[in-house]
Amino acid sequence: MRIRKTIAIFAALLLGAAILLPVAASTPRQWYADKLEKLGFFVFDEPYVMKDFSVETLSGGKASRSVAKGNVVLLNFWASWCPPCKEEMPGIEKLSKAMKGKKFEVMAVNLGDSRTTVQNFLKENGYSFPVYLDQKGTLSDAYASNGIPTTYILDKSGRFIAGIIGGIRYDSPEVLAVMAELAAK
Repeated sequence: MRIRKTIAIFAALLLGAAILLPVAASTPRQWYADKLEKLGFFVFDEPYVMKDFSVETLSGGKASRSVAKGNVVLLNFWASWCPPCKEEMPGIEKLSKAMKGKKFEVMAVNLGDSRTTVQNFLKENGYSFPVYLDQKGTLSDAYASNGIPTTYILDKSGRFIAGIIGGIRYDSPEVLAVMAELAAK
């Protein structure tokens, strides 16, 4: 009786493994996963879509995240009072300039600062990449609940493929190479 029970358990485990293995094999890692993980990004198992949002432009108009569809997007959430945010900004500026003319776009969303504060901050530092306003901080819970800066990479279809909490050097040769490769594919 004990042998039959052991065989039954073993057979059930084999059957379970046979069912699970093809599922695991059918979801191959994306080609960019290792590259982004080496840079410090968390790569999502499967790219996913989040509800579109609308933010204010510095000139007072509105823009939605979906406007950037067709480009790889570096979606960055930041504030002018945040030291790590300020540290990574020069690198974002250099990345933005290096990627000009490619299928790539920066979408930096300021969380909570006034329009005047953001405009003065950008002017003082000479930043020219696209910056948007969420003066009420309504996007914080959905996109930056664990702290800022929080940055996501979206593929050309507008799907979130990776994210990172904390600042990194966006102008490093490694980051520039991966972003150029993402934009070229």
